[in-house]
Order: sequence, then C-alpha cells, then structure tokens
Amino acid sequence: MRTLTLVHARGPRPPLAELERREAADEAPRITLYEKHLHSDMLDEHALARVDGLRGRLYRRLPVRIAQVLEAYLRRKDYDAIVTWAEDLGVALAALQKVTGDRTPHVALFGWISKRRKALLLRRLHGGIDRIILWSTVQYDFAVRELGIPPERIVLLRWLVDTKFWRPLGAPADMICSAGREMRDYATLIAAMRGWDVRCHIAANPGAGRRDRWMREVRENGPLPQNVTMGSMSFRELRDLYARSRFVVLPILPTDTDNGVTAMLEAMAMGKAVICSRVAGQRDVLRDGVSGIFVPPEDPRALRKAMEFLWTHPEECERMGRAGRQQVEELHAFDRWVADVRTVVEDAIANGRAAGRSRGDLAR
Repeated sequence: MRTLTLVHARGPRPPLAELERREAADEAPRITLYEKHLHSDMLDEHALARVDGLRGRLYRRLPVRIAQVLEAYLRRKDYDAIVTWAEDLGVALAALQKVTGDRTPHVALFGWISKRRKALLLRRLHGGIDRIILWSTVQYDFAVRELGIPPERIVLLRWLVDTKFWRPLGAPADMICSAGREMRDYATLIAAMRGWDVRCHIAANPGAGRRDRWMREVRENGPLPQNVTMGSMSFRELRDLYARSRFVVLPILPTDTDNGVTAMLEAMAMGKAVICSRVAGQRDVLRDGVSGIFVPPEDPRALRKAMEFLWTHPEECERMGRAGRQQVEELHAFDRWVADVRTVVEDAIANGRAAGRSRGDLAR
C-alpha cells in the first residue's frame, strides 16, 4: 500500500532522517509513525515548494491549498489512496474528484465540520470521500443528522497521544500551566490567577499577526500578573513544563468541537490532573471527578475555586493523574490510532477495487 497525505505544515519540517533522530533521542513525539505505517508521502507546503518547472511556478501563484490538491490529483495514479488531513483540503479534493469522475480512494480526517461554510460545502461534496474519520461524538452526530452522511462511511476514532514521549517523569511540581492556541480563553485564566501566590506558564505565543481572540485580549488587557508568564516551547520544554506542574488548566471558549484535546491528552499522559471549561465539544475525553474537573466557561471565579482546590489537595491531583494515564494507555495511544487509520484506508482501497471490478463486469 502506498498513500499520499495532504496536510497543513505546522512550522518548518526537517528531513525524515532528522525527525527520526529526534524521536530516537527522546526530543520529540514519534510523528513519523503515521507516514511509516501508512507508507505515506506527506504533501504539505514545504513539499509543494520543492516542485520545480512550470508546475512549480504555477503553484506559487495559486492559494496553497488549491496547489496542494492539484498536485495530489496529478500524482494520484502513483498511490493506492489519498488521505486529506484538514477540512479545506478534503472538501477541495472531493470537489475535483466529483467534477472529473475520479475514483481514487479518498479518506478524510476531519476535526471540525460544523462550521457553517465547511458544512455547506461538505453537504454537497461528501459523496466524493470514501471514508471520513472523526474523533468527536458531537461532530459525528452533526455529520449524520445535519449533513446526511451515511454512518457506514464515517469512522469515529479516539484522538491520539504518543504515550512513549508524553509520560510521567516524577519531577517535583511547584507550579501550574496551560498550553495550546485554538479557541483558548486565556483572559479568563489570567483573571483567575491575579492575586494568587502560585506560578503559571502559558505555553503559547501571543505574537502579532494571528487572529485568535485570546491574543487580542491578552495584548489589550495590559501587563501579565507577576505570577504568569507566556511563551511558546519546544516539545522537550513543554514536557518539562507539564512535569513541573501540579495540574494543567485548559480554559476553552464555547465551542462545539473538541478544541484543547491534544494538550489534554498530553497532560493526562504525563499523569496530570486537568481542569477544563465545560463546553459542548469537550465531552469525550475528560472524566469529571476522575481524571480532572470541568468548570463553567468564561468564569474566573469558578476556575479559581477549582485551581485552589487541586493546589491544596495534591493527593487528588495524583489520583486523577493516575486515572488519566491509565485512560490514555487504554484508549488513546498513538500506535493504536495509526493502526486504526491504516485499517480504514485499507478498507477504502479494497472497496474501491471491488467497485471497479463490479463496473467492469457490468460493462462486459
């Protein structure tokens, strides 16, 4: 099996050999596990930039996602299946396949399909996707109920975490932390931290040029309290931060998707209790009172009360942390997720070949 995966780059991507070196040196999670097990070439912005000649010059004049989809379409016969790992890429490829009648097996990994524009497009184009993988029950229900996607073409998987890299380290805990960017409510966290003699680091970059609401609010609300720091971190630095934290706080703005799930699973894999805003989309991972605590969204007082409780009850933090680690080992391990995705892709390929044979029999 050979696959081509379309994905958005998250910063510069080192060569595969360098990624493997970092993973072997315990400097980063095993992100290459996916491409190895699915025998996949990764087509992101950096791979696209290496296309030369007339095609490369054309791509540089087009929106990146359109160029990625065109390149994938031109290379489709070199692969048994194409995987799209983003809604805009998946919908665009589905549209092109529908227009051209192409039947290359297409598996899409989607996280947030209920946004109005995405939903409108997907309602019309989902027929061009052989299998849709979701990891949120809220999004699954929306796909079936609102978009009319047949349940047999949707696969619900639990989101992943590399339990080998993100693991308990046993470091003394003398602070708390938060991490991540999408739909975060750091204004509420910062308000809850004011006047409290506990240190907190927020592993996120509030730099200019991004449109996230929390970045604007952080810049507009003046200097941070003395007990709060903010800044992005490498994987190793983030792991050390989790290890030094008694628990991890994930303040989330109201949303119907599972924003924050990656940081949540990393913290749980590290054996840390989690405090999270109780939003509609976060209902599949955190177990209230077992692996962490839910608090009302956008409520600094309720968040402060939960933080003070866990800070003064370290035995509860340890109990919740053990439960969280056990949960991710049983349900969210990266190795298991990759194997499940491979099974879905193999099934799409097999069904595509069977459909092709059926069409051939009818033609005869």
